[in-house]
Amino acid sequence: MSTAESQPSRKSLNPDRFKQLPFWVLPTLFLIGFGPLLFKFFANLWRYEVHQFFPLSLLGAAFLAWRGAREVPRPLVEGTSWITASLTLLALALLTFATWLWSPWLGVGAVLIALAGTAWWLGGQPLARALTPAWIMLFTVIPPPLKLDARLALALQQWAVAGSSRVLDLLAIPHLRTGNILEIPGQRLLVEEACSGINSVLFMTAACVFYVLWRRRSLLFLLPLYVMTIGCVLFGNLIRITSGAWLLFNFRIDLFSGWRHETLGLVLTASYLVFIVAADALLAKLSGAKGGSVPAALPSQSSGALSMKELLAGHSFSPILRVIAGYLAVLCLGQLYQCWHFSAKAVHERRINPTGMNGSARFSLPTDIEGWILHSDLNPMPKKTAFEDGVYSHIWRYETKGLVATVSLDYPFFDYHDVRICYRGAGWIVEESKLQHDGEGPQSVPEMKVILSKEDGLKGTLFYSTVNEGGKWLDESGRRAVYDSQGRAFEGGLPERLMHRLSDPENDSPGSINYRIQLLVTTQGGLDSKQLAQVTSLFHQVRKLLAEQFVKQE
Repeated sequence: MSTAESQPSRKSLNPDRFKQLPFWVLPTLFLIGFGPLLFKFFANLWRYEVHQFFPLSLLGAAFLAWRGAREVPRPLVEGTSWITASLTLLALALLTFATWLWSPWLGVGAVLIALAGTAWWLGGQPLARALTPAWIMLFTVIPPPLKLDARLALALQQWAVAGSSRVLDLLAIPHLRTGNILEIPGQRLLVEEACSGINSVLFMTAACVFYVLWRRRSLLFLLPLYVMTIGCVLFGNLIRITSGAWLLFNFRIDLFSGWRHETLGLVLTASYLVFIVAADALLAKLSGAKGGSVPAALPSQSSGALSMKELLAGHSFSPILRVIAGYLAVLCLGQLYQCWHFSAKAVHERRINPTGMNGSARFSLPTDIEGWILHSDLNPMPKKTAFEDGVYSHIWRYETKGLVATVSLDYPFFDYHDVRICYRGAGWIVEESKLQHDGEGPQSVPEMKVILSKEDGLKGTLFYSTVNEGGKWLDESGRRAVYDSQGRAFEGGLPERLMHRLSDPENDSPGSINYRIQLLVTTQGGLDSKQLAQVTSLFHQVRKLLAEQFVKQE
């Protein structure tokens, strides 16, 4: 075939097909497809002090990725197409699901799968293996689902208080343990979530993962060091609480607040980091393990950092990539709509009067409600916890014919907060929980009735109702225990909670702010039917009176 004959066929080829993919395309696609969900995810994560270490985890992942990219063999060879296609479809499917539910947590899962698929597409197994440490490090940013971190905090609270009580017994320090409260003569110590060790456990385990990956240890090496790190933090927290109680009892030195508390926290953090390094060295010596070696350079390899030209060599803006880009753009529009939908719903349909809802507002209740006499009205006190920015409680106490009722207005809670956890922490046993309504029809207000008890025979009757920032009294929430047809609570697993989320996504707005009104009456032996009717009527009255002061009426 002559040159003249071959010329027309060359002109018929699409020149864009052979044009190298510009370096800005992939970051732009990730920003478009995952940006809104990622922004919401990290904004939600920053709300909670226990997860505010995530920028350090991201920096650690970036360093591991940079180091791995420097050592990847050259030239890069594109990975097996069916693996690339499988990971891409899985990431897009999960991203679609996350967009529909407006779930930043699922969105981050889609990001991790997409990163793995992109690495495999660009460089096959060598690049994917080189970037695996960074990929693993990113998992330390993701909190567990179904608020398991909050459950872990509660378990750590219980363990820390129980262990400290045993040590105080050995030290012959008189004390009384009630739930998560330690009482020594002249002092009542409440071990809060923030002091339970959850902050240190999450941060130090992330530091442990980074150190193991940085030292190029085997993943099998990570498990024992991970467990040892958790044990070290729990032991340190036990020493912290016990020594604080001992010093307070003997020398009136308070390590639970102020600069002493902060300084002790820094000292323990440094000690934990030293422990990770020392434990790693000990395990390496006992097992004969050595840090992974840098892959030997092949003659065809170049040295130094992997350039974008090398990374994208041989890849073009193919038709398949164009289809993916278009689909990501559609999903981005969907995410922006979901973000606007939930935020607009909170703003335009908001019925909560936000003025002063930062602890500075004053709410009033009458001195006499159907024979219940007001005896105290306490100023709101902020409470710092591990999983809330800050909770304020306005408290009133009413008395009538030997009964004392404590009324409180508590806020703000992000998402739904199960108040029964707090009562368990105060030493109460939850005997019965029932969801009920104060009437029939759409205007009825849902309320929880909870029967509590203590080992000394003390009984508690608790009523509470929760209203969200849109002025809607909550009946259900996908992030708390689900209720059966009789209104009895049970601990739903992932399938039950997922089905509830799918059945009523409007009632489970991510990141919504909630306000709670509750009433507690304690007696020996419990309430009789007449007393229960009085207490129920009082709760309905105070709920109405308080709601009128901060819930705007339509």
